[in-house]
Amino acid sequence: MDKQTQGIILSARYVFPVASPVIREGAVFVRDGVIQDVDGLARLAKRYRAEVMELGNGILMPGFINGHVHLELGPMHARLDPGDDFPAWIFGIVKKRLTLSKKRAAEGVRQGIDVLIRSGVAGVGEISTMGIDRQPLLDAPLYTVLFRETTSVGRLLGRPYVGSATMEERPFLHAPYSTASEVYREASKRFSAYGTHIAESIDEYRLVTGQENNFSRRLGPLVRRDPAMCRSSSPVDYLYRLGFIKSGTTLVHFVHTDRRDLELASSCGAGIVLCPRSNAYLGVGLPDVGLLHAYSRLGIGTDGLSSNYSLDMMDEIRFLYLISRPVLKSRAEAFVIGAATIAGARALFIEDRLGSIEKGKRPGLIYLDTDVAKNLCLSIINTPSSQIKNLYATVFGPGNVAAG
Repeated sequence: MDKQTQGIILSARYVFPVASPVIREGAVFVRDGVIQDVDGLARLAKRYRAEVMELGNGILMPGFINGHVHLELGPMHARLDPGDDFPAWIFGIVKKRLTLSKKRAAEGVRQGIDVLIRSGVAGVGEISTMGIDRQPLLDAPLYTVLFRETTSVGRLLGRPYVGSATMEERPFLHAPYSTASEVYREASKRFSAYGTHIAESIDEYRLVTGQENNFSRRLGPLVRRDPAMCRSSSPVDYLYRLGFIKSGTTLVHFVHTDRRDLELASSCGAGIVLCPRSNAYLGVGLPDVGLLHAYSRLGIGTDGLSSNYSLDMMDEIRFLYLISRPVLKSRAEAFVIGAATIAGARALFIEDRLGSIEKGKRPGLIYLDTDVAKNLCLSIINTPSSQIKNLYATVFGPGNVAAG
């Protein structure tokens, strides 16, 4: 019997399923590309006739979910001045995209995928504008939600949204300041899952609520206040009134929001993805982790290199920890690891596939070759990417013997 039929048992000193307690001297049994069982090593070894791969004294856990990234913008790394306000940066992005070649964008995609894998990512929410990222991501040992970015009905409905065993395509409406209300309404009628940037800057909030703002000052008449915004109290309220926010909606950034905005998102079962390093880089503020930390569909993402220094997921995890620790104290560690795993999978509505070690899920597993302290979540946060082995890539990914 080969490994595909026989399966394989992965063992480590600590198995951290995330959705259930840590198992000391634990193991995970995988067969046919699916997690079949999770238990102590001794019990699994008796239960199944399978090869045992002993990983070491570190932590075996689910791979991370990078909920929001723009791989095609990799060549813009360190080339954009964030400027004095968000609309100025947006204008810079528009100009740079006009001169970005497909060859350079493709190089950025390949390099970005490599960084994602090396930093322990098993699932990714990629924003696709040029379409250059699709095939490299299909070929990569990742599960991808490919959000196809649009600002118009024509582009929204221009070609079918297809999927595969490792990828699903969804619409991504750029933002309220760039996308008309009719596009949001059309998406809500025709699709069950999609995403959008929302409440990223104070200027977006001011535009929606009819106040003076730098979008109108810098980019008018390219950016105009949609008449449907007239009765809205916030960008989130605006999309809620349009019927866009529902279960299956992923809301990215969620910075300039309040408790009512969270209640609207929560009442619909929407997902939220935070990108705190990007927000800090652009000077738009930081998400209110005190308000958001208990939300069950709250993930994190690196965003793109046009507004961040790296796509390394561990860098994002540690930054979120640093801004959460003063607010959440001893609850910060578990919050951050949850956002990077199961809550992040929920934010993309892929929790049936990834985010925790459970029977029936994909083997999106990583091993951290690290010293483990009493606080296991803090040990994960302190682990450098160089000490992460992405088993989804090296054991179960395309071309590997144990792949499903």
